Amino acid sequence: MPTSDDVCTPQSPTSNRLDRRTVIERSLGLALAGSVLGASTELAAAIRGTGQPSATPPSGIALPQGMRRIVTGHDAEGKSYVVSDERVAGGAFPNLFKTSGDAPFGRGPAGELRELRPTDSPRLEPEVGGASFVFVTLPPTRPDAELGWHRTETVDINVLLGGELILVLDKEEVTLHPGDAVIQRNTMHAWKNRTNAPVYWVAVLVPIRQRG
Repeated sequence: MPTSDDVCTPQSPTSNRLDRRTVIERSLGLALAGSVLGASTELAAAIRGTGQPSATPPSGIALPQGMRRIVTGHDAEGKSYVVSDERVAGGAFPNLFKTSGDAPFGRGPAGELRELRPTDSPRLEPEVGGASFVFVTLPPTRPDAELGWHRTETVDINVLLGGELILVLDKEEVTLHPGDAVIQRNTMHAWKNRTNAPVYWVAVLVPIRQRG
């Protein structure tokens, strides 16, 4: 069973109808706004009724022995791809992923790019030294919708709570289910929801600080 230390563009064509900021705001900003306005009614009801979240996850997440952990990175050409897709051994307090001042991207395979890639997308991340914890609601993706391709100058820890979510990278797509975790490392990506119901997940964004 792998351990937690084993892991780790071309941009989407520019729309003729929508600029990048509009696309990203619709796919991410509106998703966040929807959650604030009550898209997650089950969680809201639990909090209003008891003052605490429900002990039963609203998505009915199964808790298997270990957790599926997907780590993204950049290949030698700078394309985003899946570095690892593994189930990490369970335990009382398993460490699923870690970074350090000397390894701000965490461990990864030989040959991958580990230089911070800047973004011209709207700034979604906190300042260096801070962190951001968000709850995201993504409604079903329309067949004619354009993907909100973006990257952030962060390491992002995403955990899917409910629904079926598709992570889109430069080189591949990955289907996620409740309980799956995705570690994004400054990679270009987008999200899709091909189902008929909203998808819910939480994410922690930690700015990458490189020494030197």
